[in-house]
Amino acid sequence: MERKFDILSAGLMVYDILVGPVDESVFSVDTLHLDSVNYKTGGDALNVALDAAKLGINVCMGGVVGNDMPGRFLKEEAERAGVDTSGVVTSKENMSSVSVVLCGDDGKRNFAYYGKANNEFDGKGISDELLRDTKLLYIGSMMSLRGMEGEPLFDLFKRAKEQGCLTAMDTTWPKDGVWMPKLEKALPYTDIFVPSLYEAKELCGTDKPEEIVKFLHGKGVKTAGVKLGKDGIFIEDFYMPAFECEKVVDTTGAGDAFLGGFLTGIVMGKSLYDAALLGSAVSNICIREIGAVASNLSMENAEKTIEMFKNETLK
Repeated sequence: MERKFDILSAGLMVYDILVGPVDESVFSVDTLHLDSVNYKTGGDALNVALDAAKLGINVCMGGVVGNDMPGRFLKEEAERAGVDTSGVVTSKENMSSVSVVLCGDDGKRNFAYYGKANNEFDGKGISDELLRDTKLLYIGSMMSLRGMEGEPLFDLFKRAKEQGCLTAMDTTWPKDGVWMPKLEKALPYTDIFVPSLYEAKELCGTDKPEEIVKFLHGKGVKTAGVKLGKDGIFIEDFYMPAFECEKVVDTTGAGDAFLGGFLTGIVMGKSLYDAALLGSAVSNICIREIGAVASNLSMENAEKTIEMFKNETLK
């Protein structure tokens, strides 16, 4: 059956205000003078949607924004990148979610986050018809979506599988410290789950990638892996090293960039290895500039990055 959308990316949508350079002195001085301020799109789900759309596939966005300037900005940027925003709802009560991103000289970042609009997202606005029109449903920042905890996530993923839709998700760190109870019932309906190492350790009780994958398989996840930051990624039974980068400018969105490329590879029918190659290339492109989504991302540039990586590893 021909489906309208390759990926439906739903969940966290955030208006990012990136400031830098910032170090610990920000808490000991009255005024810290900055070199740059940037206004960018953010949030795991929106980042993945934009990355996938820039790679040339058909993407739909689902989420909640406020009736305000940041909300209009997020929708306009998504549409400019070719993302369908028919799944985005405007909140009647809350402002759009915003993060102030404090960027250090070393590429590290810390977030100050307001998320009430995102907390309204409960999956009910995603219809069975939309799921039937979609190859893969991705939920971004599950642990930051209070409306999706437990039963709502299970219900959405169960409906997705009934409509023949692949499912994938990412987590982030929960504010209340509660982990597995929010996800466990939905895991047998989850096709792809690749948390970061520190998230996986909390969920699985181990920091060994092979044991993490085995644990998630035991909970019903079909394809499991773990993001290892600068050390790359482990998926199922292989490691994919991070591509070399001479100067890391900003790591914001690097994990989302990997998933945007990886999930794009999956819906294109690539092998797990080739999908991981594409994800790593997109992540490498991302960390070379400010913001969660690289301005020069394209399938052509991703393929060139893969070729450079292959040439380096053959030396």
